[in-house]
Amino acid sequence: MSSSASLPEKLAQLASYFEQHGNYIYKGKSPENSSPLYAYLSQQVSRDPDLLALLVNVDTSTTVTNLFFSAVHFLLFKQPAHPLAEFYPDLTAQPRPPHESYPPFRAFCLEHKEELIHLVTTRPVQINEVRRCSALALALCVLGQRLQGQPLALVEIGTSAGLHLLWDTYAYDYGEGRSLGLQSSPVRIVSAFEGSFPIPVKQPFPLVASRVGLDLNPLDVHNEDDVLWLRALLWPEHRDSQQLLQSAIEVARQHTLTLVRGDASMTLPQVIEAIPRDRALCIYHSYTLNQVPRQIRKNILDQILQHAQQRDLYRIEQEGYSFQQSPSLLLHTYQNGQMRSEHLASCESRGRWIKWQATQVK
Repeated sequence: MSSSASLPEKLAQLASYFEQHGNYIYKGKSPENSSPLYAYLSQQVSRDPDLLALLVNVDTSTTVTNLFFSAVHFLLFKQPAHPLAEFYPDLTAQPRPPHESYPPFRAFCLEHKEELIHLVTTRPVQINEVRRCSALALALCVLGQRLQGQPLALVEIGTSAGLHLLWDTYAYDYGEGRSLGLQSSPVRIVSAFEGSFPIPVKQPFPLVASRVGLDLNPLDVHNEDDVLWLRALLWPEHRDSQQLLQSAIEVARQHTLTLVRGDASMTLPQVIEAIPRDRALCIYHSYTLNQVPRQIRKNILDQILQHAQQRDLYRIEQEGYSFQQSPSLLLHTYQNGQMRSEHLASCESRGRWIKWQATQVK
């Protein structure tokens, strides 16, 4: 948040964020993409200067509302006997109605004021929504067809715990008998598919020769607090996402991932330069660049374009820049220093459905 803004201006900006998220983001268009609890709490927090004041030092380039509710969720996981837990569907079998939740929510936040301030100023939003791999897998299979057997070198920007890097260890079900991946995998991703399926059913995945994840603060699947933070980032009504996350964590614990700590605009060049030229370099980012300052985003994309002057590469993008539109799945091809973009699909923000609409953008 701008240091030049006055306290009243900061509080007004925060209030606006919570009001917008309460009206649009958390209400969603379907039960699978909404949180009645967070929708109600957002409206209440937007009118509560005492709670908004806990967030005045948070960088608003991130999603402040998700960060705040995740911090509360994280602490509540550690105190499941607290009265507030009675309103969280992932902490009780029979949750109480959201409209009764604010008094215990407010009390919990004020009781844990210092802990919340510490969390929201040290922990970023790093959701590993595993179901988003449903779109990533299709994009990589389309790319794999074009590469004709050339191995992939996968680099993910904003990797969190690296669960998306293991996309080829999961099973996928797109309905109507369309399945991909390792069907014995404990991670089974179901996504409704509309349109012309872009690859042969049960086609083998392309070979991944290397995989590297970049993050300001990579999360460790062997660290209890990091795992708890991953769980806390998911909305409390989404029990199926919690189960999918836990299964993916168990898979990740069986692999050794290369996760690079630091600002991607600083670490990406070294990572790219270390990748052998006989591998097809593919950079991937999902709900990451929409959460970084515009200048950093530009720096990262400029660096990719600069490296494309030296080698051909690919970039898969799945970002949500507007809450009014479904995110697009884009495949950018960099050849001879020029970028060509293809819109592959529109996707539900958590990967629950995909509408395949492959067209060239430019």
